[in-house]
Amino acid sequence: MRRLLLLLTTAIAATAHASPTPMDSPTRMSGLWLMNTTSVGAAPQGSSFHVCIGSPARDDVLAHPGSVLANCREERWSKDEHYSYYQAVCDAKGGSAAVDGKFFGDFKYNFQGELTTTFSSPDDGVKVSKLEIDGRRLAPCKGDLPEGKFLIKGQDGVGNLNLGEPIRQPAR
Repeated sequence: MRRLLLLLTTAIAATAHASPTPMDSPTRMSGLWLMNTTSVGAAPQGSSFHVCIGSPARDDVLAHPGSVLANCREERWSKDEHYSYYQAVCDAKGGSAAVDGKFFGDFKYNFQGELTTTFSSPDDGVKVSKLEIDGRRLAPCKGDLPEGKFLIKGQDGVGNLNLGEPIRQPAR
């Protein structure tokens, strides 16, 4: 019995500390997604936007989360039993930045995650920035909504996006 307990404990410990396995980037189900982002820190700021993910699903935003920076390289995705991980090195602010992400969810209807960017030579005194991301699929995209188009409240003629009505252009 003692030997069985020792064997089970060792197997559980090995499984819990198994290294993530390489994978392709997660792909969201096509449709209209609501994305909420919040910077984590002393002065947290949040933003929300809608984006249409086309069919077949082509999701450059999720495939390359470090793309807000320039010239990302060494991009790789990996996963374990619970999470998907993203890592990259990008050019930023006169130096480089290491981008690390940790995501969970089914990516068909929802996902959550956190991106941590560590700057090698911060211009503005910010060495590390963190961004929390929450995504939810709302519905299929409307026919006149271009794939990959970001709809931000108060911009592009968007007020409160009403999924039951067509998007109207602002009066000129």
